[in-house]
Amino acid sequence: MSFAEILNHVKQIICALFALILPLLGIDSVDYGAKAPEADTVRIMSFNVRNGEHGRGKNVPQFIADYTPDSVGLQECEGTWYMTLEAYLKDSYGIVGTGRLTGVKYIGEATAIMYRKDKYNLVDSDTIWLSETPDKVSIGWDAKHHRTCTWVILENKETGKKYAHINTHLDHVGEQARTNGLQLILDLAESFDMPVVVTGDFNFEKSDPLYTQLISGNLADTQGIAEKTMDGKTYHAYDGGEDGEPIDFICVNDKITDVKEYRIVREMYGDTYISDHYPIFADMVF
Repeated sequence: MSFAEILNHVKQIICALFALILPLLGIDSVDYGAKAPEADTVRIMSFNVRNGEHGRGKNVPQFIADYTPDSVGLQECEGTWYMTLEAYLKDSYGIVGTGRLTGVKYIGEATAIMYRKDKYNLVDSDTIWLSETPDKVSIGWDAKHHRTCTWVILENKETGKKYAHINTHLDHVGEQARTNGLQLILDLAESFDMPVVVTGDFNFEKSDPLYTQLISGNLADTQGIAEKTMDGKTYHAYDGGEDGEPIDFICVNDKITDVKEYRIVREMYGDTYISDHYPIFADMVF
C-alpha cells in the first residue's frame, strides 16, 4: 500500500471519529443560510480562523453555514480545523489546500478554500509556496514561516460561468517575503482570463506601500468600491473594537465591477468572538 493510500485511510478514520464525536460536542448538524446572500449575488469571504483553540469548533462552521459564502478563503487552517470544518459542512462545502510544512492535505496549516459544492464544480486547484521555489515546500526570503497561496477555479453548475479564487497569508515578519510573496500573488491573478477574487491576511495596513502595490494594477479593494461598505480594523486579538485599519482584504479584478456590499462581521458567538480576526465578506455580481 502506498503512502498516499495509507494517508487516505487514516483521514477517513479520523473523519469518521469526528462524525461520532460531533453529537457529544452539542451539535450534530448545522443550519444553513440564516444570513445568506441574495440569490443573484456571489458572496466571497475571508476568514482567519486562528490556529489552535479548538474550543470554538462548534461556532466556526456554524458561522460559515449562517453566512453561506459561495467561497471562503481560510487562513491558519491547520489539520484539526480542516477536518472539523469538513466534518460539519461536508453536505454543502468542499475544501482544498495543503499544509504549508508538508504539502499534504490535512497535515499542517493551510490557506484552504471552501466552496459551495451544490452550486459549483471544482475545475482546478493548486497550492504554491511564496518563495523562490513556489512549486515545492519551501520558505521564502526573510520569512519567519513557510507561506502558501491556494487557488481554485469554480464553475457555476447552472450557467457554466467560471471564476478564480486566490487565497493567501503573507508573513508577519519578513518585509522582503511580504513584498515578493505579494508579487507572486499579483502575477498569479493576472494569469487567469476570467473573474478573479483574492482574499487573505496580508499582514499590512492601508498605510503601507504594499497596499498600494496590491491595488495599483488590475485589482481593486472591495471595501473601497462597494455600494455599501464600512471601515475599521479586522485584527482585534479577541478584544473587539473598531478603531484601526484592516489587514485582511478581499480584492477583485476588473472583470468584477458590481460589488454590492463589503462587511466586517463583528458579532460574537456565545461569550466570545469567532476568532482573533473579524471575518469579512463582499457580495458581488459577475
